[in-house]
Amino acid sequence: MPTERGVLATFEEPWRAAAAIRALRAAGVGTVQVAMPAPFPEVVEAIGRPRSGLAFVTLPGAALGLLGGVALTVGGSLAWPLVVGGKPPAAVPAFVVVIFELTVLVGSLVNLGAVAATTRRGGATGRFPAHARFNGDRIGVFVPGGGEEAARLLAGQGAEEVEHVG
Repeated sequence: MPTERGVLATFEEPWRAAAAIRALRAAGVGTVQVAMPAPFPEVVEAIGRPRSGLAFVTLPGAALGLLGGVALTVGGSLAWPLVVGGKPPAAVPAFVVVIFELTVLVGSLVNLGAVAATTRRGGATGRFPAHARFNGDRIGVFVPGGGEEAARLLAGQGAEEVEHVG
């Protein structure tokens, strides 16, 4: 998929990138894409996208893993009791590690499946312009179809570099 035409700006500080995104949105620019080396909260908040619903899928998966861990350990212990040293057959402290591991395993597998399904569904509008600096320590803000006004706004917000691409 070829890169769209637009304006690409590079920022060093996340707060400057967030201020530029807010200025672009206030000016009525429709789409703003961002590439960052880490999910900076102020930049994510400035983009204005709603929080992902992935947690609502992962938490029930982890609860299912918790129930499975309890059923496996306690159920197996009660089905085939083995009394050792006078302890009760279902000694929960001994099962905590297995229960925890199954909780994490099933929760993470459900999370992986949800991420794969969401990614497969798509939603990307175009390809972000390639730039080696975005893989390291810089934040890239791309305005598809942006003209001189977008370039002026980005430069006015402290962009290190503003260029027209595409």
